[in-house]
Amino acid sequence: MLRPVEMRELRIITLDEHLDRVIKRIDSLGSVHITDIKDFMDDWVGLIEPSKADSGLMKISELLTRIDNLLSLLQPPQGGEKAKKSLKDRLFKARGGEEEAITVTPIEDRSLAEIEEAFTELEKTVLRLMDETARLRVELKDTEDLLAILKELKDLGVEPGFIGDQYFISVFAGRLPAVNIDELEKALDDAVGGLHFVITHEHGNGGGSFAIVVALKRDRDTVEKVLTRMDFDLWSPPADISGYEAVRAMEEANARIESLKQEIEAKEREIEEIRATELSELCAMRETLRMEGNKARIKALFGESERVRVIMGWTPEDEVEEVTAGIREETGELSIVEVKKPEREDARVPSLLRNPKLLKPFESVIKMYGHPLYRDIDPTLITAIIFPILFGLMFPDIGHGFILMLLGLALTRFTGLGKEMRDMGIIILLCGLCSMVAGALFGEFFGFSSYARELVSESVQMHIPDWLILIEHPLMEPIAQVKLFFVITLLIGAAHMGLGLVFSVINQVRARRLNGTINELVKLWCLAGALYFLLVLFGFYFTELQEHNTAVLLRNMGIFVLLPIALLFILKVVEEMRHAEGGGKKGVMDYLIILIDGVIDALLENFFRFLANTVSYGRILALALCHAALIEVFILLTFMCLKMPVLGPVMAALVFLLGTALVIVLEAIMAGIHTIRLHFYEWFTKFYDGGGHEFTPFKLRGS
Repeated sequence: MLRPVEMRELRIITLDEHLDRVIKRIDSLGSVHITDIKDFMDDWVGLIEPSKADSGLMKISELLTRIDNLLSLLQPPQGGEKAKKSLKDRLFKARGGEEEAITVTPIEDRSLAEIEEAFTELEKTVLRLMDETARLRVELKDTEDLLAILKELKDLGVEPGFIGDQYFISVFAGRLPAVNIDELEKALDDAVGGLHFVITHEHGNGGGSFAIVVALKRDRDTVEKVLTRMDFDLWSPPADISGYEAVRAMEEANARIESLKQEIEAKEREIEEIRATELSELCAMRETLRMEGNKARIKALFGESERVRVIMGWTPEDEVEEVTAGIREETGELSIVEVKKPEREDARVPSLLRNPKLLKPFESVIKMYGHPLYRDIDPTLITAIIFPILFGLMFPDIGHGFILMLLGLALTRFTGLGKEMRDMGIIILLCGLCSMVAGALFGEFFGFSSYARELVSESVQMHIPDWLILIEHPLMEPIAQVKLFFVITLLIGAAHMGLGLVFSVINQVRARRLNGTINELVKLWCLAGALYFLLVLFGFYFTELQEHNTAVLLRNMGIFVLLPIALLFILKVVEEMRHAEGGGKKGVMDYLIILIDGVIDALLENFFRFLANTVSYGRILALALCHAALIEVFILLTFMCLKMPVLGPVMAALVFLLGTALVIVLEAIMAGIHTIRLHFYEWFTKFYDGGGHEFTPFKLRGS
């Protein structure tokens, strides 16, 4: 559990004619991570060449894009009954409160060319229907606008043929904003004098006004300029109704509107029929093309000779027998499957983490820093233990922790939220539980504690009911025992980082690096010295200080502080000298630089860094004090509100509830951020590299 799963390197050699069947079997096994043959070409020089990219991959991508576009076009329009079942509703069904994809069966009995031909025909039909429907809708809108104009003319007693140029006059018709009517009259008076008149018909729905303007024909151009300035939307009667009366033209327009609606409905029925009958076929085409695309992409990772293909990959050790048996069965024993045990230091090996379901959510915390390398220790188990504990110490309260625990439990129960939120729910639940335990140790329940009781009594001369103080004599009170709590945080930090250095020692031992092992052991010693130095610096609990025994103090300083620093300096200088060998003759300056590097490494990179990292765990104390102080402020405000003569209890309840909500949200977020920081910068840096690539078994249906 503390290491990524043991992997085995697979070298599969098969004939070209068996390749597709081998790929399908690897897909069905679901336990083979395919890797690029180029990473192993040194082992195959002169035997094989990397495969060339499939020329059909571009055509597959183009077809997939066209299918996605067509599926988008087949999405029902927004609004109305047809929109109640969207394309998503047709592709998914609800079961147990969670969406589950309907199984789409790929098309296996048709070639890529046949799929393209069938899709192209369907695409032409759909696009034709869409274009015709769009054209009919435009014509319908134009006809409806014409009918509205004709109704305006009928209401004003004007025939369509009267609009336009007559023998002596020009007649203009159209709409303009209602606010421009008075301005229009004034502008026409200024432009042509009184030789005009305007008839208007206003609408109460804010749609503007319909107007007819009559002027002398000689003033036609001048009037048009005025109308343009007034945002007058000029209308001219179509040629086919210019000789009709308004009533007859309206009858023709109404008849055309009905005809257009029927044509549109007919086209929509055809489109709906295609949705009903061809949707699953389209999805099957898309799934088939995706699988073919994945197959083409994976083939580009293989090696090839004249008749043979070479597949390089990885599989967990416990899956090797099943994988090799499946491939040999698929090829009728006409294949070679070579299995090798890789070195842990091989950066090409993907890493697979297998942790219990309860611990799985903490893998997401690990991967925020970086997916583990194959050689790394898997810190998930330790993180799952320490992360909630550190959070609980920063956020110690029985009541607040209980609310967090309920929130986490709710997130794990609501399956519709997705796996990520359910994993987050487990982390929140465990953190809430540890907050309750820490709250019990510190005697805090929604901020009420023995210390809060004294504070309220001294500040507002009121008494907190005894039933709100769940623990009368807690093990520790952070505010009252700051000094002791700070010592505990330093010890926690040293223990946490020490565990990381122990893991680093284990890594060095497994890699059989003697110098690295010694160096990491001395770092452990140096960490202990940094802790001792801090405790002495702050004057904590040492008999040599109490007895003023300077000799003992100096001796211990030499053993715990100076000696590991000196050893680290020596180890660094020896390492640099070894690297410098064979580089030609060295001058005084070169040796001086090596000595300076040794000092920097021993003091700055190790001892002072351990000092800073250990003190950094003091944020546990800071967050705990901040949490206690902030909620106690709201408790004081609550009791102050109780003294109000009017609405005192109501205001007190409101202040306490809002304060509690604010503290839970704000402090929980801060505690979470600082807990992550302690893991990333103080712990992981001691032993964990990250930067690996995740074991991803090949799936034809993968994205």
